[in-house]
Amino acid sequence: MLRWAWMLGGLLIWLGQFSALYALSSLAEVIDRADSFPWRMAGLGLTLACAVLCGLLLVLAVRRRRTGHPSFTNDIAALSAAVGLVSVLFQGAPVLIGY
Repeated sequence: MLRWAWMLGGLLIWLGQFSALYALSSLAEVIDRADSFPWRMAGLGLTLACAVLCGLLLVLAVRRRRTGHPSFTNDIAALSAAVGLVSVLFQGAPVLIGY
């Protein structure tokens, strides 16, 4: 199970960010407007935290590959982290522009 979590780590981070942003925007719409400044900053903080996590996972996977652990699982972990990083940034883009 740990190998699967390692290989899908970036996508799992993206899943968490997607779910949390959806919940945050739904809650913001009920309490206030979803494009108000405090809610946007909360979404931005969440997006930046998830982007940092994906970046760290990517660096770790590439570093493990280069230091003598070349394996399919490290390759998939790096690919998953890269896809997760792009997806997190793309999903967080509306937070920046206010939609």
